[in-house]
Amino acid sequence: MTSLIISSLKKQDIFYTDIKTTEHTFSSDEPENVGGTNKAPDPVTLALGGLGACTAMTLKMYYEHKKVEWDQIDVHIRTVVKKTSADELPEEEKPFLNNGKIRYVYKDIHIKGNMDDKAFERAEVIAGKCPVNQMMNKNVYMVTTLHRA
Repeated sequence: MTSLIISSLKKQDIFYTDIKTTEHTFSSDEPENVGGTNKAPDPVTLALGGLGACTAMTLKMYYEHKKVEWDQIDVHIRTVVKKTSADELPEEEKPFLNNGKIRYVYKDIHIKGNMDDKAFERAEVIAGKCPVNQMMNKNVYMVTTLHRA
């Protein structure tokens, strides 16, 4: 996916931001308690919604490829940010510490369908193959370039 996504924020709109892709337009905002108008989801909610959608779509593609019967996939995403120090964390969590905080994302997958235990249990591995999951789980090399408009 190399399509351009443009997020446009005008000063008078406080935090309300228009987001345009080649085929869609949607918005993001911040809650009122941080100065926004709460007219649209905040950026973290959009990202986590994308994670849930990608997980469900990845499972759908797998189940259909394997001809597994399924009726509905619901992905529940929760996130918690905890203030902590490296001394309080197990080794595997220490790389995720950022400015004294760590964000936990909990992904609960509910699958309705007539499938055997093997197909059901395989969902955990397949869910991890979702591209958004992989992007969030790994470091991403990001290049930022400034342009005067």
